[in-house]
Amino acid sequence: MLYFDNSATTMPDQSVLDTYLQVSKEYFANPSSLHELGVKSKKLLEQARAQVAEILQVKTNEVYFTSSGTEANNWVLQAVVRELSKHRPNAKRILISAIEHPSVYEQINLLLSENYRIERISVNPQGEIDLPALKEQLDSDVLLISTMAVNNEVGAVQPLEQIAELLAKHPQIIWHVDAVQAVTTQLSLLHNSRIDAMTLSGHKFHAGRGTGILTLKQKVNTQPFIYGGGQEKGLRSSTENLASIVATAKALRLASTKQEAVKQNLAKFRRSLIEAFKSQNWQVFAEASASEHILCVAYPSIPGEVLVHAFETEGVMISTTSACSSRKHQVHSTLKAMGVPDNISESAVRLSMSSLTTTAQVNELIKIIEKVTAKFA
Repeated sequence: MLYFDNSATTMPDQSVLDTYLQVSKEYFANPSSLHELGVKSKKLLEQARAQVAEILQVKTNEVYFTSSGTEANNWVLQAVVRELSKHRPNAKRILISAIEHPSVYEQINLLLSENYRIERISVNPQGEIDLPALKEQLDSDVLLISTMAVNNEVGAVQPLEQIAELLAKHPQIIWHVDAVQAVTTQLSLLHNSRIDAMTLSGHKFHAGRGTGILTLKQKVNTQPFIYGGGQEKGLRSSTENLASIVATAKALRLASTKQEAVKQNLAKFRRSLIEAFKSQNWQVFAEASASEHILCVAYPSIPGEVLVHAFETEGVMISTTSACSSRKHQVHSTLKAMGVPDNISESAVRLSMSSLTTTAQVNELIKIIEKVTAKFA
């Protein structure tokens, strides 16, 4: 099997799994317990938090653990937004980029029901935030903006540095960045000091499923998101998933350590795959703007779902859109925002790589691209 669906989820690293198992066996006590083992578990939890903070270049008390990136995004657009509104009641506009993950845009109706005004931030044909348009949208009545770091469907890397420059004139606006797809090759983007809130998900960088990360700068006010026993400074109650949290911190450290080598390898692999697809008359999207690990292509007139199954027959696992949307047969929202006609976007598929992708796998995939194309030519 050739696995090229790493933007949906990655295979857990063996050393990360070993850490998970070790913590599960040796630190199984509740971190809130007062006895010795509980105290040791709490200490390990805080060590993991400190490690994440160091890698992301934020303060330790600005890191919160959740169950997923989706939960973290919901926290921001609900508990954070409601609390911010208490301090800025006249700021009712929320700007959301046109290429966000469902865990962001599916909250729009909820926000509208609470009398916020939602505006989409447009993107250019490469899937990047339209900076002149965003500049015109920024004003004193904007409460929060939400953008991605790396788009999950076409891989477009967003111009975070330039967005930060625009926001320099608007320090009162809270900036949320969904960084779930950034860790594989774009970790340095996340060190932008202007970012106020940021979300990550461990299973996108070789940790297991079940742990997300939310960073909130100290200036960001928030209500509790989950009520209960008072964990995560009383903001997200629930007994901490310690083994998963520690494993996720380790996976993030490994991703940081390997970043440059992985980036170079995947850039080479992506160029080879683009060449292979183009030679077979496939259309490539966000060719110039995408992260090294994501490639979105289309073979016009053949539905994306058909293409996915054609590759699957050859032992290659790819996807159509984001995993959270693919089974719902939703329109490819990112390509639509980029101005790609529906008859083309319906043929789009996504291939995504990781630090575990090898030269041999890519070479085998190139052969299969020609074989699959021949079925429809």
